[in-house]
Amino acid sequence: MGKGGRFESEVRAIVPAVNGLEAKVIDGDQFLQITNGSGKTVVVKGYDNEPYLRFLPDKTVDRNAVAPATYLNADRQGLTPIPKSAKPKAPPEWRRIASDGRYRWFDHRIHITTKGTPKELRNVTEKKKVFNWTVPMLVNGEPVRATGTLFFDPASDSGGGFPVWAGIVIGLAVLVLLALAATMRRRRRPAPAGTPPAARPSREKDDEAW
Repeated sequence: MGKGGRFESEVRAIVPAVNGLEAKVIDGDQFLQITNGSGKTVVVKGYDNEPYLRFLPDKTVDRNAVAPATYLNADRQGLTPIPKSAKPKAPPEWRRIASDGRYRWFDHRIHITTKGTPKELRNVTEKKKVFNWTVPMLVNGEPVRATGTLFFDPASDSGGGFPVWAGIVIGLAVLVLLALAATMRRRRRPAPAGTPPAARPSREKDDEAW
């Protein structure tokens, strides 16, 4: 996120601990991931204490279609409009989104949603704690919470939260485009003098190849 530094969000613990229930932050401070291998029903609460996600013992994962968090978590900055049908106290309308007991999402409790580096952190020279965070859950109806801390590291040169895998994908895409361009240049190169007309590449066929 921050230019000239990077935000890192770290899970401290699940309190109280639940055997088989794991929380993890993906891509610096981007996503919170829950994996439920506990054999119990786990419900993650949204920002207004509404039921947002449901992890069932059979590893089915459901999302509440009328939870405001469903829409707020659709993008990194939380800018997706919330429809009038989404209300914290409305009866849940569960929709299946996974079947392996695992799901990751943009949870704005574990990061800041503003772009760039806040002015309060621009002159920071050492790794600094930004805030502690908590994500409330219910496990078989009993309150449990995932806890963690958001840090800012000004010494990081990782692109401010830009995922490493994204850079690899972009690099590969560039190589593919360069290879295609070289191939087309060879195909469009004029035939040597004296080559029979039938051996010359057809312009119409070249156009069809695109």
